[in-house]
Order: sequence, then C-alpha cells, then structure tokens
Amino acid sequence: MIEIETNTLDYDAVKSTLHKLNTDDTIASAHGILCGFSCVKPDVKLDDWLNEILVSIDLDNLNEKASHEKLAQIYNTTLTQLGDSTLNFQLLIADEECTLREQADTLIQWCQGFLSGLGLQKISTHDEDVLEMIKDFSEIAKLDGEVLDNEENANDLSEIIEFVRMGTLLIQETLQPSKQDYIATDTLH
Repeated sequence: MIEIETNTLDYDAVKSTLHKLNTDDTIASAHGILCGFSCVKPDVKLDDWLNEILVSIDLDNLNEKASHEKLAQIYNTTLTQLGDSTLNFQLLIADEECTLREQADTLIQWCQGFLSGLGLQKISTHDEDVLEMIKDFSEIAKLDGEVLDNEENANDLSEIIEFVRMGTLLIQETLQPSKQDYIATDTLH
C-alpha cells in the first residue's frame, strides 16, 4: 500500500510496483524521469510519463491495474510536492532504514532518470546555475554505489541527497517559474 500522509511516498511500499509491469525501469528511475520531465513540460500528463516508462499496460489484469493505480498516486503526489510552496518535495529513493548501498544505488538511478526526463523536451536555458546543477547530476549518475557503501560516507550521502532534492527544485523553478513565494516549513503555524 502507498502512504500518502501529508503528500509523502514510501519507497519500500512502492519499489516493487514496476516489477509487475513490462519495464526495466526501477521506481527510483521512473520517479526521476517524472521529475525531470515535469521541469521541462509543466503540463506533463500521467499518460506522457507512463508512455516513457512502460511498454504497455493491461488494465484488465488485476496486478497491472493495481500497479497503474500506484503509479497514478506517485504521479499526483509528486506533482503536488513539486508545486508545494513549503519545499516538501522528496526523492522517491531508499531511505535511512535501507542499506547505504541501496540508498546510493537508488539515488544514482534517480539522477539517471531525471536526466532522461529532462532530455524528453528541449531545454532552453543559459542559466549557469541550472547548467551547473545538470552537470552535477550527471556526475552523480556516473557514481558507483559500492564506493558510497560504508558508514564513513553516510553523512556525505545524506548531503548529496539533499543537494539533489534542492537542485531539482532550483531547476524546476528556473525552467518553470511559479507564481507563489516559497514558505519555510518552520514558519507555518
């Protein structure tokens, strides 16, 4: 079951969603594709995303229908998070309860997906911060998860995850400026 409390997604609850469907993508990669795609196409539709990550889906098949419903929830929650003025967006990757290796591997998969999603539309920006961030994401996507798989790197990995999270919001806001001001979550009452 997917958890949608306060617009959050539980990686463990959805990580096997794509295994039941005809795709080689992981849920982290698929989420990255959605986020990248939504940065360059503000009106991205559920079917636009599904067409990129799935070969086909049979809604008469109960397993595939259930997976489709989970993907629709991921889509809706992600777009809500990306549009949230309190910066509550989260990457759909393994969390601290998983091994460092799984966290690193899913972060790498997410960045690879994000870069693919950005590439689905032509990016027209000369903003140096965005171009630098895309370059940094590309470097993260080339990392070997095994290198990050030791306790000494746990803090570094957390910082990289936060860097990617905030970088995604920067890229999205630069490519698709919103009409609202961002509000820090600690100022909400």
